[in-house]
Amino acid sequence: MTTSGGASISVEILEGRNGQLPDVREAWDRCLADAPEHQKLFGYEWYSAWMQHLGSSGPWTGESRVLMARDRQGVVRGILPLAKRQTFHVPFWCLPGYYQPVRGFVCHDAVHERVCAALAQALLKTQGWFELYRFGPTDTAYPERARLLEELSTGCRRLVKFINKPTIVAHEIPATAHEYQEMVREHSSMKRIRSYERRMQREGESEIQHYSNPQGEELRIMLEACGAIEKKSWLGTSKSGQPRYMSNEGLKFWEQICTRQLGPKGQLDVWLVYFNKQPIAFRFTLTSGSTRYLIANQYDEEFAQYRAGWILYLRDLENCAERGVRAIDMGSGDAHYKSRWGGKEGAEGVDFVILPPGPTGYLAARLMHVDPVYQRARRMLTS
Repeated sequence: MTTSGGASISVEILEGRNGQLPDVREAWDRCLADAPEHQKLFGYEWYSAWMQHLGSSGPWTGESRVLMARDRQGVVRGILPLAKRQTFHVPFWCLPGYYQPVRGFVCHDAVHERVCAALAQALLKTQGWFELYRFGPTDTAYPERARLLEELSTGCRRLVKFINKPTIVAHEIPATAHEYQEMVREHSSMKRIRSYERRMQREGESEIQHYSNPQGEELRIMLEACGAIEKKSWLGTSKSGQPRYMSNEGLKFWEQICTRQLGPKGQLDVWLVYFNKQPIAFRFTLTSGSTRYLIANQYDEEFAQYRAGWILYLRDLENCAERGVRAIDMGSGDAHYKSRWGGKEGAEGVDFVILPPGPTGYLAARLMHVDPVYQRARRMLTS
């Protein structure tokens, strides 16, 4: 299906089934090549692996749609993927992909206003009578995300926005190896972290391994170690956390995306602490341009006294300084705890829903302004 987005942008909508995206890899790769650096994680494989292993079970149906925005010359200037889920028997078309970093889409910066206008028009024009759209968790840190929300808000009165915790980002990190060494030498807290590492070395056989874009058997060993640590961390007994590596589906997702995208593009760095040959802590990061995303930082609670998370934080900072990384995106969560790592609250987290067209959708949107209804809907979205 193709819709008109005005004189300069048209939008084609392609369908996928059974956990498979439409076969648009080549066009996606060409579009991504000219996209801003913060979008470089959102490659075809990022969504393809997610659809296959995580987007086809539970509430997710394995169905997908991809909106391709083309200019007059037929060049793809924006790509907006959607995946279908059923919540309480209600169909939602949602931004797909892993939840951290927050969900986004591909859009060329120079034409983002026209592309977002065309995408919004196509979404509203093709929305079914019983379909809902959901975009989140995301934020408005970048112009294309803010613009799409603005265009959808202007285009209909059925949009309801839910406010989430903001993204926490550390910007004041060492820019060079020299600055890193100065930071470690001058700050008492950094000296204390080094003392924890020396204690660990005295009390057993300790080793820190840096896995930079591992493949094959090395990758599988690393992922299995991360899963083993997660099971012995607070996530192993928590009902509210979000484990990454404990399930078979999660491991398959990470193995596929690491093998096909993250490793070949040099985007994956993981640190593991081994104590007496047992994995006890890890730090799992992805890098896109000058921004590093902290996906997970967990430790075996039996070895909490060594503060291994802090030790790995220093290794990460040193690597950032060497590679020219200028910011660490820590996701949302405990702002007080993450502030100790230099994190500061950034863009507002949002999750917005567009209710179905017609009288029912308009009435439901008005009801959402009643606080008890709004709060209940918010809890349902995050459950």
